[in-house]
Amino acid sequence: MKMLLPTISLAAIVLVAGLFSFVGGFFIIHGFFSDAPFVPSSSKKRRAMLDLARVHAGETIIDAGSGDGSLVIASAGRGAHAIGIESNPLLVFYSRIRILRNTERRNITIIRGNLFSQPFHSADILFLYLFPKTIEKLKEKLEKELKPGCRVVSNTFPIPGWTPEKEQDDVFLYIKREKSSTI
Repeated sequence: MKMLLPTISLAAIVLVAGLFSFVGGFFIIHGFFSDAPFVPSSSKKRRAMLDLARVHAGETIIDAGSGDGSLVIASAGRGAHAIGIESNPLLVFYSRIRILRNTERRNITIIRGNLFSQPFHSADILFLYLFPKTIEKLKEKLEKELKPGCRVVSNTFPIPGWTPEKEQDDVFLYIKREKSSTI
């Protein structure tokens, strides 16, 4: 019997290590082949993003590349209808589990999909934490689809060719102007 316990413990350790390796490997591989690997925003950056955007009750926010759903949940906590778009199925699952425990869950939607194929026309606020090459690819879509007055908040990486209204801790705020003018 004494020999059986170390064998079971070793098997459990191997199983847990294998599971962590699989999940970690999935994130690495998915990040390598996607336009936006999962890098969570710090709580300081999330606060700066929410403060610069001036999220208010009744507004619609879209978080393009919502990751673990932290910004979506925080926006819903301020009364906004929050939509997260995420391509990584594990992060979508994790976000939805987190949302189930949230009192504002009726105001939160997580969409598993490609942010290039999702519409942005309903956004009062758009959050971005994407690599510069992804932002560059997304820029034309934003210029076409965002409504005038939409606030675009980009974490860490500025949007090339756009002039920020404000900047705080490497978080950039842009406001979409009329269709005839640039942002």
